[in-house]
Amino acid sequence: MPWYTNICDVLLNLCAPPGLSKTKKIFLKMKALKFCVIDGALFWRNHEGILLNCLTMNETNNVMKEFHAGDCGGHLYWKSTADKILRAGFYWSTLFADVKNLSMSCHKCQIFEGKRKLLPLPLKPISTRKTFSTMGS
Repeated sequence: MPWYTNICDVLLNLCAPPGLSKTKKIFLKMKALKFCVIDGALFWRNHEGILLNCLTMNETNNVMKEFHAGDCGGHLYWKSTADKILRAGFYWSTLFADVKNLSMSCHKCQIFEGKRKLLPLPLKPISTRKTFSTMGS
């Protein structure tokens, strides 16, 4: 079952599934306000009103790997990778935690981790004799 089964039930039937406590029903209905169903697919509405496609857990692994290490990725920081996924129009409930865990477990990212802390080389100014003169002319 996908993680959004109860949310779909609330949106399609306009009532929470039976067997939940009163507080869980209220919480689920409040959570479902951010979602909508279009042609059988669930979408999440972000704070700007843009609809993002909700993915199942099987699809999330492929999307995360593609955006982190695939053609769309570049072994970026986990927040940058999560932002790229959101800008591409994908969403799932544990997006940020899953992307962080993937980035922290990536071997190439762990090798590069210490190299980010190297100090930059000192700058050497270039003096010019005339205003707007360039080197080699």
